[in-house]
Amino acid sequence: MIDNFKTKQTQEAERSVFLNRIIFSSFAILLLGGLIISRLIYLMVIESDALSLRSVNNTLRTQSIPAPRGLIFDRNNEVIAENKPKFQLEMIPEQVNQLDNSLLSLTDLGILSKDEIITIEERVRKNYQFKSIVVKRNLNEREIAILANNRMLLKGFDIKSRLTRNYPQNEIYAHVVGYMGSISKSDYERFDPSFYTGKEQIGKSAIEREYEHILRGAPGKRKLLVNVRGRVMDEIEKDAFSTGNDIILTLNSELQRTAYESMSGKKGSVVALDPRNGEILAMISVPSFDPTAISLGLTQAEFDKLNSDKKRPLFNRAIAGQYPPGSTVKPMLALGALDMGIVDSEYYHTCEGEFRLPNYSRPFGDWSTHGSVNTKRAIQASCDVYFYESAVEMGIERMSAFLKKFNLGKETEIDLASEKNGVVPNKEWKKNNFKSKQNQNWYLGETVIAGIGQGYMLATPLQLAYATSIIANKGYAYKPHILKQIYLNDTGEILTNEAERTDHLMEIDQQYWDIVFDGMNAVVNEQRGTAYGVFPENSNIAGKTGTSQVFSMDKRSGDDVPEELRDHGLFIGFAPINNPEIVIAVIVENGGGGRVAAAPVAERMFSKFLEIGGREVDQSN
Repeated sequence: MIDNFKTKQTQEAERSVFLNRIIFSSFAILLLGGLIISRLIYLMVIESDALSLRSVNNTLRTQSIPAPRGLIFDRNNEVIAENKPKFQLEMIPEQVNQLDNSLLSLTDLGILSKDEIITIEERVRKNYQFKSIVVKRNLNEREIAILANNRMLLKGFDIKSRLTRNYPQNEIYAHVVGYMGSISKSDYERFDPSFYTGKEQIGKSAIEREYEHILRGAPGKRKLLVNVRGRVMDEIEKDAFSTGNDIILTLNSELQRTAYESMSGKKGSVVALDPRNGEILAMISVPSFDPTAISLGLTQAEFDKLNSDKKRPLFNRAIAGQYPPGSTVKPMLALGALDMGIVDSEYYHTCEGEFRLPNYSRPFGDWSTHGSVNTKRAIQASCDVYFYESAVEMGIERMSAFLKKFNLGKETEIDLASEKNGVVPNKEWKKNNFKSKQNQNWYLGETVIAGIGQGYMLATPLQLAYATSIIANKGYAYKPHILKQIYLNDTGEILTNEAERTDHLMEIDQQYWDIVFDGMNAVVNEQRGTAYGVFPENSNIAGKTGTSQVFSMDKRSGDDVPEELRDHGLFIGFAPINNPEIVIAVIVENGGGGRVAAAPVAERMFSKFLEIGGREVDQSN
């Protein structure tokens, strides 16, 4: 009984202890839960703004890394275009306090003009607020010092070192290599925007533009942890950029410099090419411009002044200048007359200094009285009357069709933009280009002057060089091109631009080519040749002078005629005569006759070609 009683007491005591523990545990749990809920309420309600601010204070930002642009070399690896570090002022709009006031401060400091502010504000509107925008390129030491001393006033602005384009030879290569400029909306439409960060420049003309897709690199990226002050706290991730590919051009810097120096003080163009493969060896247009200055950034006023210059320094005369070819077409028309049976190797014509058409009161004059001439002598002495007569016999339709076989009247498809077609007129052309029905009629007198490359006929210097290469090769040619090779920087592989051959006049009898070659040789090497005495004696060079009339002024000549109305001087030629390696075309605007103005330029070019390793062009050795 006693044992049973104790057991019940013990059980009651244990039950009481257990109950107390439950009560205590429940209270502890409730207390802890209350504390947790209270903390959550505190964090969500009281400190929510502070936590939100803290999360914003440290943010991830992606920063693009511009890629270096590929270099440009001449055929002998002389640098034509390179990259040089320059300092520029950049800003991220979202980090700038009171943008308008900040830009005005830069004006007060002498860093920006009011016109530049307008341009920058337009760019800010077009770009995302967090993207870096170039405010001022090519900072000088004074500007850098001013910005450094006022950096506390210019939050969101930063001075960065960037690679900019530099052209060591400046004006000499300006028209063929081109220049760089800021990326525009139209640029983004033409080129893939993913390759640009907005901080770099883009090719605006010539080779820089044509091969933009090869020269540009692929930008890299960095993911940065940035605090509220814009300070980089850590670099989370980095993808390296890829450098653009280098390109090697067909141009020879020594020939290019010679062409440019030979045209000093003149207006016009020189084109030299290799007839064996179509490679452009030299191409200049004068007057020229400084591409480095444009790439570094001209003010709008400075660019407008350059663009409105009456001498048109930005205009590439080599591919877009269209001139009456004058007597440079005579070898081509002589070949046509021989091939069509209008004349033969035994045919002679007596030149009395003028040519008359029935029912025309006024004769067509010649520059001299040449007497009895055959085809060779007509080319040699540039007898107009001989070619007047041939033109009438040939007719404008056959003449037009034959000249087009020399690729006149259409683009050569060189790897440069803005090439012009030139004009090889015929009846259909006149009908399509004149509104008045009376003016649409083709007259026989227009055929006559077309026979000496005058009237409506127009050609570019490049077209004349290409046509001359067809003569030099006796019927075929290679497509003119400036790109020689591409050097792939990521693999070290070199890609070569293959020459494209086109057959033009392969059906012409060899004896007719020989007559034309003899005539062009005589132009340079025989007395009465229109370029005789300009070149060294017994030169292994064939050529043809030309003079294209700008305006008819029969009673005045030389210095009496205003410069802008003086004749253009032309010369085409090739060397060596057998197996030619170089073709040259020269046009000197308002320079007078081809012998005086253009032939001396060609002579210097041929001499330089011989000097730098071309085959012998002197028959006396």
